[in-house]
Amino acid sequence: MLITRTEAQLCWSAFVIVRLLRRWAAARAMEGNSLPSMVELAVEIGEPTEVAVALHSLFQLTEACLARPLEAECCCSRDLSSDERAVLVLLAKAPAQAPPLTSEEVPHGLPGALLWAAAAVRTFLGRPTPLQDGRRSVARSSR
Repeated sequence: MLITRTEAQLCWSAFVIVRLLRRWAAARAMEGNSLPSMVELAVEIGEPTEVAVALHSLFQLTEACLARPLEAECCCSRDLSSDERAVLVLLAKAPAQAPPLTSEEVPHGLPGALLWAAAAVRTFLGRPTPLQDGRRSVARSSR
């Protein structure tokens, strides 16, 4: 598996999330069902299939909230798109409590379904999410 410069600077959880978001976006661009391809990639990189399913739901809910498609870099890009960074921040900063509770980082709150999807992803990853393991912030552009 090729790990690019930017991806090498990410923690493992962020690497998994970005790889699966890129696979999801590529499959959707070809007007296909992205879930089987995401599950295949999750298995290939040693993650449980539940990670792919939970991220698939999170990506769909995020698009519904934004009312636009998420944009991902191509699979070989060394940079993170603004949407990739935003998904990483969402997963790291979404409050662990159910609505209507909010956090300082997300003072306006999040829709309940998106909040629970983020919690499911964190649970299935089984390790610190991006920005929680002391690595550099992925919220800034690497450009």
